Amino acid sequence: MTDKEKITGTVAATLAVAALIGFAAATGEKKDVSQKSSEATVVTNDNGSVSRTFTECTITTNGSLVTEHRRETRTTLDTEGNMLESSTSEYAQSYSVGDVGMAPLTASINSKSGGKEPAVENADSFMGLKFGSEFKGTNFVNDANEPTLLRASFKPKKALAGFDDYYVYVTPKTHKVVKVYACAKDAVEPGARWRRHYLIEALEKRYQTWARLCSYWRPCYAFDIGDGRTVTACLSGASRDYETVVAAWDDALLTVAADETEALRAEARKNAAAKRSLRVNDAAEAF
Repeated sequence: MTDKEKITGTVAATLAVAALIGFAAATGEKKDVSQKSSEATVVTNDNGSVSRTFTECTITTNGSLVTEHRRETRTTLDTEGNMLESSTSEYAQSYSVGDVGMAPLTASINSKSGGKEPAVENADSFMGLKFGSEFKGTNFVNDANEPTLLRASFKPKKALAGFDDYYVYVTPKTHKVVKVYACAKDAVEPGARWRRHYLIEALEKRYQTWARLCSYWRPCYAFDIGDGRTVTACLSGASRDYETVVAAWDDALLTVAADETEALRAEARKNAAAKRSLRVNDAAEAF
């Protein structure tokens, strides 16, 4: 996401253990199902120090109730192995899934739309930028991770607390908004333990749709907001440079970007062929 270069070496090991926990009552109620995973990461920093991170995550399902618990321990050692820094953070959240859990919100939306399929209001924008609109900027750069798009920094009208950088990805020729990112260098704290992260609740309220867990070893969620648009929120360990990242994009505009990229490449090949032909002819006349 940034042009900052780091010398990193990463050793990751993931251990996933699934266990059935609990006893069935005489009434035949469902057992708790618990899934545990852990990951160890070692990174060598520019100054030679070594940062180690050990993450443990437990996801427990009890009927329609899902509880996630995450514990992360970070240590930093200098080149001689002396401890420079050590910290531990943990949080948990519980939420309902399935027909039982989704009924209240769905019923509330349908009541407002007369029982018809609900339409998400203002799903055509994110962080104040409208998908498909032209982004008038001059600080476009190429991003190796997005070869069909151009990237630019921007400042939203209303910034998110705890977030540091904002990026917009546009089509290479018409500069239409395709993707929008909000990034925080430090993990954004939920504000209260043993409750759902407030960013997840805020996105559910904003787009009137439920969060869908899309990773079993880190807190990452997806929101399908309709019309081929998606919002994702990774609350911790999002990338090498950012801990928390919230992003939104439009699938149809990704196709537009790919078409524009191919058109630009075809035009570049045509111009290169014409230029070479002129050079060949000029050299032939000189001979």
